[in-house]
Amino acid sequence: MERKQPFCIAIGENLIIAILNDELAELQDYAMDAGDALWYIMGTDAWLELQTNGGRSALVARSYDKTYFTCFVGDEIVEKIKHLEESGIIVLSSNVELRPEELLKDFKEDSSLDDIDYWIEDKSKKNGVDIGGLIFCYYSLEARKRLHGNDYID
Repeated sequence: MERKQPFCIAIGENLIIAILNDELAELQDYAMDAGDALWYIMGTDAWLELQTNGGRSALVARSYDKTYFTCFVGDEIVEKIKHLEESGIIVLSSNVELRPEELLKDFKEDSSLDDIDYWIEDKSKKNGVDIGGLIFCYYSLEARKRLHGNDYID
């Protein structure tokens, strides 16, 4: 089976990245409960940053010593985040393929974190789908330098 690539969609002010389960398995021990189905990872343990990879923009999930996944993003996502210093981005991991058109159909433009949390629980209970939600800190280059120093700037 061909491995599906992560994708990122914008739902109002929220950005959602969808990946497959195993990319974040080792981070689960570090995750903190943010309420019900959503958890978060401390920005000192792992974070998202915008990088250019092969001439394409990508959100990269990484820690000091590891890259967990790379999600290529279009100009509309880059425009949405390029002025942010720090923000939270939701990463959904699932044992089944999530598709952008299905997520865009399931959520409204003004869907909140509570709506996303409810959707995860609903899909898990009704459809037996294993979906997890992990909120990552997104850091701009300036914020990464301030928080992590120059040692972790690619």
